[in-house]
Order: sequence, then structure tokens, then C-alpha cells
Amino acid sequence: MSFDLTQNIRRHGFKRLLLAVSGGLDSICLVHYFICNKEALGIEWLGIAHVHHGLREGTADRDAAFVEAFAKTHNIPFFLKKLDGEALKNAEGSLEENARDARYKALQEAAENCDVIVTAHHAGDQAETMYMRLRRGTTLAGLRGIQETRELFDVECEMWNEKEITTHYAPHITHFIYRPLLNTTRAELLAYARENNLEWCEDESNSDVKFARNKVRHEFLPHLEETNPGATMQLCRIAPLADKAYTKVIAKCDAIFRETLRQAQGDTTPFSHLTPHTIIALNKKALRKILREHANANLSEMFRLWLSEQGFRFPIGFFYDQKEPAHVKIPVRAAYRKRSIVKNGSTVLICEFESVEAALKFVSCK
Repeated sequence: MSFDLTQNIRRHGFKRLLLAVSGGLDSICLVHYFICNKEALGIEWLGIAHVHHGLREGTADRDAAFVEAFAKTHNIPFFLKKLDGEALKNAEGSLEENARDARYKALQEAAENCDVIVTAHHAGDQAETMYMRLRRGTTLAGLRGIQETRELFDVECEMWNEKEITTHYAPHITHFIYRPLLNTTRAELLAYARENNLEWCEDESNSDVKFARNKVRHEFLPHLEETNPGATMQLCRIAPLADKAYTKVIAKCDAIFRETLRQAQGDTTPFSHLTPHTIIALNKKALRKILREHANANLSEMFRLWLSEQGFRFPIGFFYDQKEPAHVKIPVRAAYRKRSIVKNGSTVLICEFESVEAALKFVSCK
């Protein structure tokens, strides 16, 4: 059984694509499909990127060599990035999150001249994500699940290839993540691989249930499906429904808060020497007026979602305070991971830095 993604892919109009290929079943099916249908999809250029996380001995090198050989066989440009596995293990936060963030940054670095980074997330990944979010609690944004397309914000990029690495800042480059297989099941991928006599690598860490996602994949979801047949696909169906509702909510948020952003743009000179990665400035008086006008409402979550859409993510409850108008409380100085908030005169500055240390330094400046 094969699958046909041509119409869905063509409607996005992507011309220069970097395919993230781990060497597993999903990504090998992905890259094979794009290679075989390149002309029909209207694609001008394809590249393959493989990220070596430095977390597995032996088999990680095998996977990298396998993907490189695949690229050479099909005459596709190949990019390899090796990460510092020990640094990922020792960094703050979970290893899974650290590895994911580092992987996406590496892919962005390789994709400077591309329209989009394409990954092989499929329906099983979507169901796992929805299950995990529902178990731990989530908001409307979380119920959207894995998005088919998502904008990635600018990073300090390393241009990397087989010969040299150079570092520069790329403030005007926008990348998108595209996941064309989200409605494709693993069974369909396996059928496609068999039909096309494809070979792939098995990552033994994917069966290690000490990782939360693996435990969901191998234990929780199979049990749920056994007791409630069809539950996995029902989880997948929630995401597009929530996405439609979320779009309407964000439109309302933008209508409420955009005036505060417009009036305060450029009012960041007191902190310009700290060179944050990205920054927005809000007019404090305009924001206070909005909160007073909606004093009977609770805009805390709407404000947080709106900031998230601008590229500044904060945890649930970060801006919540029943004593404030519309329950929104903006701290005078606060840092959350790489993000900082500082009230300065009539302006609220919200910044994203390249490191936790830089964010803390920003809020400590008087």
C-alpha cells in the first residue's frame, strides 16, 4: 500500500527543501518519496541533513554512514552535524528536550538557503504527543498537537558542510518546519518501504522505555488501543479541530493586543547594548488601558498565547494574578529560561537571548 502526498505538498509551494533523515523507517520513506516525485512536486533542490546527537556509541556512527551512503547513491547533497552528547546530558531540562532543541538548531544552520526543513513525523507521533499532553494537562495551544507547518525563529547560525564551519548571525532568514506525513500511519510507511524494497536502520534507543515518549509508544498507547479500539486515531483527530479554534482565539488576541505593540516599537534604546536575540516592546499605558477595559474578563491566558505567537513562550500561569485588571500580572523583572521581561519607564521589554545566562544578566541590569 503506497500513499499519495503530491497534492498536499504542491499546495505549499516549497521549492528548496532540506530533508531531516535519521535513517529510520519513517525518514527513509520520506526521502525516497521526495526523490521519486521531485519533478511532480515542483521541487528545484533537495538536500539531506543528518544530526548525530553523540548519545549512542557505535550505532549512531552506523546511522550517519548509512544516510550519507543513501545520499550519495541518489546524488543528493548531504550535511552532517555532530552534537556534544555530554553537554546535552548535563544541560538543564530533560535530555529529550535538549536533544530536540539542539537538533532543530542544527537543521536550521544547514537550511539557510532552503525554503523549508522537512521531517518525517507521522500519525503515530501525533497520537503520542496528544496522549502525553492530555495526561499532564495542556491548554488550547497544546491540543493542536504537532503542526503540519511551523515557523522557526532566527538563530545564530553555523554554516556547516564537510569541509568547514563558519559562524554568523542570520536575522532575516525565516525557516519553516514541514511534516507531510502527519496523516500517514506507520503501517502505511512499512507497506511503502516493502513495496519499494527500502532498507533502514533501527535505533535501539527507541525501545528504551525509560524515555517518556517510548513508554507511551510501547506500553500506554497499545493498552489504550486494546481497551478502546480506534482511540489512537481519535487522538489525531483532536489536533485539527483544536487548531481551527486556536486560529480564531489568536485573531481575537491580536485585535486586542496589537495596538500595545505598535505604539512601543523601537523604544528599546536603554538596553540596546545587551543585543537580545529577538525583542518586542509593549506600551505599558496602552496595555493597562486594555486590561481596565476588560476588567471582568481573564486575559492572562490570551496574553500568554499571543506572546507565544510572537515567539516568546512562557509557562501556564506565568501572567496570572486575580488582583490585577483582567487577571494579568506582568513582573517588573523576571527571567524564564532564555526569555526575560523588564519594565522600563513606560515600556515593557520582552526579550529572547541565546543563553539562560544572558537572560539573567538582562534582568539584573538596573
